[in-house]
Amino acid sequence: MDLDQVNGTTTAFYTLHSCDGDLALEISEILRQSDKEKVRLWQLLVSERPTLRSRLVEQGLEEPADYGKISWDETMILFLCSINIDDEGKPMAIGESLKRERFGRFPYGDGSLVKYLIEFLRPNTRIKNSNQILSKILDLLKKLTSFNHAGDYSSPRFAGGSGGMSILGFLNLSEVTEMRKLFAGRNWSVASDEPLDGGVRDAIKHLLAMLRAAERLDSGVMLRSHA
Repeated sequence: MDLDQVNGTTTAFYTLHSCDGDLALEISEILRQSDKEKVRLWQLLVSERPTLRSRLVEQGLEEPADYGKISWDETMILFLCSINIDDEGKPMAIGESLKRERFGRFPYGDGSLVKYLIEFLRPNTRIKNSNQILSKILDLLKKLTSFNHAGDYSSPRFAGGSGGMSILGFLNLSEVTEMRKLFAGRNWSVASDEPLDGGVRDAIKHLLAMLRAAERLDSGVMLRSHA
């Protein structure tokens, strides 16, 4: 299927950034603590990570270990602290320009390729334990697009930040590799009522390209949506 030839409008563009997925998880867990515990854990985190402290200083924070003096909202904190940056200090996007475009605007629903896969993937009944395998795939996809906290992927907790910043979810490097292997092994099938002919296969092709790009950088990925 040639996505360029499918008509339709979408409401958002989706970008995969290179990120430190383990750090993102650690920060997100700190941010859901009580105010007192949050202050304590944040100070400990920054004191144990000199590179994080340096980054925060470069972002204009005079006392980066003092959580109470950070004016950013939680979504911006998560993004600025865990995203990988290029030599110019800009957020590092995953993949080549054309691949990012194909991943970023899928011609169905709200434009989310990940949500399309969640809705129309099915187990490959020719594979042993196909239901368990599909469950693993769906868990990773849900973590990428509806992360709330560890083990809860019911709704994204870092959506609607200042300036329209919406972080939908993230994976660490090992999860990126696991997802790539699960998809590459054809451990999946397609729903009989799929609305786009070849849509799931095309979506997986573009997602795999992005996952491989992340692996080449030895990084996790963070999914962000923007209008």
